[in-house]
Amino acid sequence: MHSIPFSLPGFEVTEVITTAEQLIICATSRSVQAECPACHEASQRVHSYYQRSPRDLPVSGQAVQLRLRVRRFRCLNVQCSKQTFAEPLPDLIASIARRTNRLTVLLGVYATPSGGEPGARLLKAGGRSVSPDTLLRLAKAGTAQRLVIPEILGVDDFAFRRGLSYGTLLIDWQQHRPVDLLPDRTAETFANWLRAHPGVKWISRDRSGEYARGASEGAPGAKQVMDRWHVIKNWREALERVVRRIYPRLELRLEQMRSTPFPKRKKARTTHEQAASSASRQHRLARYEEVLECYHQGLPIAQIAKQMHLARGTIYTYLAADSFPERSPRSPSPGTGKLIAPYTTYLRQRCEEGCQNAQQLYREIQVQDTCRYPRTVLRWLQAQGLFPRRYELRTFQDDWKQPEAQESHALSGGEERRSALVSTQQEELISSVELEEPLASARQLSYLFVKNPARLEAKDQQLLAFLQQEKEIELAYRLTQQLFHLMKNKQGNTATAWISICSSCGIAELEAFALGLQKELPAFQAACSLPYNNGMTEGFVNKLKHIKGSMYGRGRFELLRQRVLQSGASGAA
Repeated sequence: MHSIPFSLPGFEVTEVITTAEQLIICATSRSVQAECPACHEASQRVHSYYQRSPRDLPVSGQAVQLRLRVRRFRCLNVQCSKQTFAEPLPDLIASIARRTNRLTVLLGVYATPSGGEPGARLLKAGGRSVSPDTLLRLAKAGTAQRLVIPEILGVDDFAFRRGLSYGTLLIDWQQHRPVDLLPDRTAETFANWLRAHPGVKWISRDRSGEYARGASEGAPGAKQVMDRWHVIKNWREALERVVRRIYPRLELRLEQMRSTPFPKRKKARTTHEQAASSASRQHRLARYEEVLECYHQGLPIAQIAKQMHLARGTIYTYLAADSFPERSPRSPSPGTGKLIAPYTTYLRQRCEEGCQNAQQLYREIQVQDTCRYPRTVLRWLQAQGLFPRRYELRTFQDDWKQPEAQESHALSGGEERRSALVSTQQEELISSVELEEPLASARQLSYLFVKNPARLEAKDQQLLAFLQQEKEIELAYRLTQQLFHLMKNKQGNTATAWISICSSCGIAELEAFALGLQKELPAFQAACSLPYNNGMTEGFVNKLKHIKGSMYGRGRFELLRQRVLQSGASGAA
């Protein structure tokens, strides 16, 4: 007899052969009888012997090959369809397998998280060579842990190909693990799954109409909970449309409140730049008109976006605009304003006195305090509309290091000032906000509404105060704060009153938003009363993206589903 550092249940080791490539273990079965797999009668009559050579787990990085001498029995039941049968070895190897059960389990452990090629490389380093296709077959054939139908179900979509095809991920909100994957995100597929798996009491979802309809049809007794983050996101988008509509009025108000002591002059553009800008605008205008034409013909938004290679958000923006939406001016660099902020008051005073030379102003700032950013003064003057002559732009970067070699001089004061026309109160407000800079885009301004007021910087607070001078924006901001209050304090009983106020506020964009919430009132009230949300589902979607990315787009839906469910079951265990 020979001893080995692991067990072979039901076998006696007769010989161990060591070669350079592998370890060969010869063993003989110790059983004296076996049960017929057809009639389940025991038999002790041996018909013949044969040899099986399965692969086993590697030992110390060396491959292991078994040579098992097993019996073939004769069935003693004359009515049985089988005359002979092979000796079953359920504890060691399956009936027609060429590897042991424990090796199959190990390969499955590598196949689930790693996939084919990476798993094969890892196993080869551990002493077991296996084909990547074998690992993929094991991953597809594997069965995830059986899950109990959850009482609280989270549902969200994920992209197979962004903008083209999507699937649906279902999770157990209480057990923190995935339940199933669906091949699309239609209401019919979701409803069919709910019908086949009754018992769901709560469904946490986003504001997708497909999921709402699927939940109503598949589980009419389940209560739906709208995700609060998506409510805030859609509300901010409605605010953006409000700001975009009144954006010209904001620009006009800003122009009237400007306090620069000199009129701004735009930098002259070259002929090439003007031609490129005009061609770009004509191209965007043609696309805008084509979108409107397709929409009036009755084409759906998704088809228009696919046909014209545009994002659906761009299509919605075009349709919501009263006229062709021009591009907003580029926002100034945030770093420039922060660096120059301590010196703006002094710089304005010197500009009013007639000194508008960047080099001289920088030297004066250096006397007050050490300033390590000389070109910041030049950029600030450019933002005021004072663009230095070509020779000054060319020599400024080299000459600022030698302030003693420069002679102070002032630009001619032929430009008219208008600082006397601005009141003291407006001067303080504008100097804090730097309103002489271009106004931020409607999208950027809309984020000021949904941020925590206590965490806003002083500049953002002053900018928000400037926006609230418009009555519509003031009303929209108060409605925003009320929405945050009832969500934060779980005041679902006041949701109906807030929707009623919003529906009659006189702002068309917000009234349309309130109308949409009115159609899903129970789900909105649940969102304002219960702790359930889609945050956990979004986290599992990120995990799914990681698994899908590791497959390099070559795996089909069945393989992705198995890997996601098996990884979730192993993580929960």
